Amino acid sequence: MAGRDDPIFLIGFMGAGKSVAGAVLARRLGWAFVDLDRLVMEREKRSIAEIFARDGEQGFRLAELRALDFLSGRRRLVIACGGGTYAQPQGRGRIDAMGRAVWLDLPLAAAIERCASGPERPLLRDQARIESLYHSRLPAYRQAPFRVEAVNATPEEVAGRIMTLLVAPDGG
Repeated sequence: MAGRDDPIFLIGFMGAGKSVAGAVLARRLGWAFVDLDRLVMEREKRSIAEIFARDGEQGFRLAELRALDFLSGRRRLVIACGGGTYAQPQGRGRIDAMGRAVWLDLPLAAAIERCASGPERPLLRDQARIESLYHSRLPAYRQAPFRVEAVNATPEEVAGRIMTLLVAPDGG
């Protein structure tokens, strides 16, 4: 069972608010915050779009695993994962071994709305692709030991829900 100072990994679909709520949560806990996508870009010295263009999704997933390995053994971290990190068996295995995964559950329609105004996302090229990705990732997200509703909630509310969940008697 994960310890109280083991990393907290925020997982979920694009637009769920993992990075924003994660930064709030880290601040409240007095822990460090890591955006896994940013860490991948820093370590690879390329944007995610450039990694996808040159190496494809498989190359990006390998870079993501290297970034997770880089974080292995560290404590008191809140890590916002990319939308597909936990959907990949190797990523899910590393996350579950390193800390506690919290799924920020957001309905597809809300995710689409949030992503429309955000940064470019290489895997969101068309509506059919978005829907396919969302539904293909749901079974993995549902395996997370913790789940928090992220719809109609501010990042502060999401962070508060996570704190309540993780300090509950059976929450770690």
